[in-house]
Amino acid sequence: MSLTALLSLFGVLCWAAYELLLRRRRDAAAGTWHADRRDRGSTRLLLGCYLLSVVAVVVADRASIGTLPVPARWCGVAMVTAGLVLRAWGMRTLGAYYTRTLRTVDTQHVVRTGPYRLIRHPGYAGSLLVWIGYALGTGSWAAALVVAALLSTAYGWRIAAEERLLLESLGSEYARYRRVSKRLVPFIY
Repeated sequence: MSLTALLSLFGVLCWAAYELLLRRRRDAAAGTWHADRRDRGSTRLLLGCYLLSVVAVVVADRASIGTLPVPARWCGVAMVTAGLVLRAWGMRTLGAYYTRTLRTVDTQHVVRTGPYRLIRHPGYAGSLLVWIGYALGTGSWAAALVVAALLSTAYGWRIAAEERLLLESLGSEYARYRRVSKRLVPFIY
């Protein structure tokens, strides 16, 4: 296994550690994987797409499909690193409002600090960077395209469900925030 593949794999494992280890907390509802109807199946969809993404990366690697030169692989490692930082920053900024599945609490308000000054979903943007970077870091542009398509679709569904929930729960405050912020890419989208 090349150094870039190893570092990329380590990055995905760190990403998983954010969810599996660092999010354990006293509030069991925040850390649960069990979603209600407001989640609209997005948690299950994401879990399935993560699994398919790993399969795509492994198959592309084993079959040497879409092989990338070493400098492009290092760009993948940089994407993984940037994604981990962005996701951790978003999680830390949300604090008690961060949950694995879609839900809100009565005391919740719109967070506009940290990365939320620039985009509404930094955790999702960070995750996309991690997973696409992982595919690039292992050396396959074909796997990166598959991963990008799978996870962009899944996160698109997730964002739509989350924004419906936040509009219902936070009302005009969230509607105003939506008008002045972008979803995933500052100033663009």
